[in-house]
Amino acid sequence: MFSTSQILVILLAAVNFSLALPHPAPESSANPHWKQIGRLLRSRATTQEYVAYSVAGINQLQTWYSAATGLWGNLWWPSANVVTMMADFEEYFPHMVEPTTRLVYPTTLKMAPISSGFAGFLNGSTMMTCDDHYLDVAAQIFEDSKSVWGQATCGGLWWDKAEIQNGAVENELYITTAAKLANRRPTTPSPGYYYQEAVKTYDWFIKFGLINKDNLINNGLNLQTCKNDGNPVFSYNQGIILSGLAELSWALAGIKELTDENGILHEKCEATKSCNADMEQFKGVFGRNIQYLVNRAAIPAETRNTYKTFLQKNADSIWAHDNVSNQLGLVWSGPDSKATVQTQSSALDAIVGAACVS
Repeated sequence: MFSTSQILVILLAAVNFSLALPHPAPESSANPHWKQIGRLLRSRATTQEYVAYSVAGINQLQTWYSAATGLWGNLWWPSANVVTMMADFEEYFPHMVEPTTRLVYPTTLKMAPISSGFAGFLNGSTMMTCDDHYLDVAAQIFEDSKSVWGQATCGGLWWDKAEIQNGAVENELYITTAAKLANRRPTTPSPGYYYQEAVKTYDWFIKFGLINKDNLINNGLNLQTCKNDGNPVFSYNQGIILSGLAELSWALAGIKELTDENGILHEKCEATKSCNADMEQFKGVFGRNIQYLVNRAAIPAETRNTYKTFLQKNADSIWAHDNVSNQLGLVWSGPDSKATVQTQSSALDAIVGAACVS
């Protein structure tokens, strides 16, 4: 049984492959064959170096990939995050990752729904890069969530079909997906169809107080009171909303409250070594959406530089202090730690983000 959030993560990956936005000129790299590269850094890496780090990290990530299942490490929603990260990288540097995505896109699209037991997922599509068809698939998946919106105890969407949590992430993903579809299908199936869904859910999000006094987003609602549950703040909740709403005050609050004195992003669970497999993925989601904000929102130059520096600092720290033979761990400030599919793809979101804004 898959949660609403897991389905929406895959849906966003679908939309991201069909963005049809202008593409910058592709960059070249000194490491076109994915050879391992050194770890020495200057104070800031160059665009070409971030590209090389990304390529080396993706090459390492592919050691977890199974063509038989279309998944990395047999993990379903983390694999959707991997696909999204690769799509982001390919948007700006298509020639650097195309040898991998040429295999991964059709294989994952075909095999992942079978291996996950989610028969019919993506409706047997055969080409992830076919924009119109892929948008059709995304629109079909969106309707599954739309059909149950408002049925949760406090309104909005349930986190899962077992109906145990009603909160932020699933509704953030719904807002973001609706906003992306609205920009690509403004009059289909009717004028304003997706836009109205995004606004409706945004209004619900504000009404029920998921944003706390520090302008950070908590994880959920207390089902007895339908008020903010006050539970720990995670980086991914601050990030997901950005590409949907581009609310600058929330982004700045997230950077201030969730980074150390050197500007490196942390989850609170790192200090107690209590991060579970899902939490290992969260920071990359934040970094990914900061990159979207820098490249796709009309923001002041000073704010843009703040976000750009944030991504570069974290990418530099990952490569210098959290990297063993291109394997990237959980704690981006180091010391280097065990790498998993989740930590690798999360760190790559930051490095790819730095490449895309540099």
